[in-house]
Amino acid sequence: MLLNKQYIIGVDGGGTKTRAVIGTKNGEVLAAVEGTGANIKSTPPEEVRQQMMKLLTRLLQKVGATGNDVSTIFLCMAGGDRQEDLARWHKWMELFFTAESCKVYVTNDAVAALTSGTFAHEGLVLIAGTGSIVYCVQKNNRVSRVGGWGYLFGDEGSGYYIGQEALRVIAQHFDAFGRDGDMFTEVILKQLELKDPTEIITLVYEHVQPRVLIASIVQTVLQLAEQNNKTAKIIIERASNYLAQLLLTMFQKEPQVKSFPIVTCGGLFESSYFANCFQEKLQQAAINNRLIQPEVPPVIGAFVKGLISEGVLITKSLQQIVKETWMSNYKK
Repeated sequence: MLLNKQYIIGVDGGGTKTRAVIGTKNGEVLAAVEGTGANIKSTPPEEVRQQMMKLLTRLLQKVGATGNDVSTIFLCMAGGDRQEDLARWHKWMELFFTAESCKVYVTNDAVAALTSGTFAHEGLVLIAGTGSIVYCVQKNNRVSRVGGWGYLFGDEGSGYYIGQEALRVIAQHFDAFGRDGDMFTEVILKQLELKDPTEIITLVYEHVQPRVLIASIVQTVLQLAEQNNKTAKIIIERASNYLAQLLLTMFQKEPQVKSFPIVTCGGLFESSYFANCFQEKLQQAAINNRLIQPEVPPVIGAFVKGLISEGVLITKSLQQIVKETWMSNYKK
């Protein structure tokens, strides 16, 4: 165990899972843990609080430390920039880390994704996972965002959007033609372990996590698109176009960031087919920015933000230490 007040904790809390790491001021990542989602808007706050307390306790136990040994915790949480959620997180952390000298920072989970690609305070990130958002931080601390409105009336171009479009197509096709053996329908139904489109209603509306279920369909849609299925290709092209439009809206809103490199983060960009389709849409929209694909996950971005908040200079050598200690011990 290090001397008191030497540890830094970074937390990346999304809607489906939360990851936390603990490390030192020299950039060494010592331990990592993973838990359930931490979005207060989709999970009861008390449940989120209890899960986070358990997560942090497990993390500290891994290095034989207590809350008194932590100098900074940097939380990048889904919805973490909303005032009502900020207040909750600060209260919870102050109760857990009782020592006044432990500094608590809370911000949006997009910041973790951004920093995982830039290892810096400022930059531009496009996230396309279960949800979608473009998030920008400038040197003057000006924060801008486009998208990120959630699955009920936003998140166009996201994994959820693609899954939702797939189900919509199946429903419309069934209404028009009945069960005629359409390949797209058959493959999606097989993934969902259903025999008939009418069974989708019960599955989705009675599911514990319908948002996660619908978003999971994206992998099958991508596979079908790779196999040249026309319906799947159209859905992927629409999603890619929506993401390009998010960027165009950001550039219209903040012209000074038009030349910023774009960090691309989220599960959709792990698909080479989707990445290629997205780049085609960028070219069509005359967006020629350099794209950055992070070598480390967003939770490491949260850890780096903790280092920056401590005044640590993020040199090339320190970046290498962070990447090596993460990848050699904790990469999944």
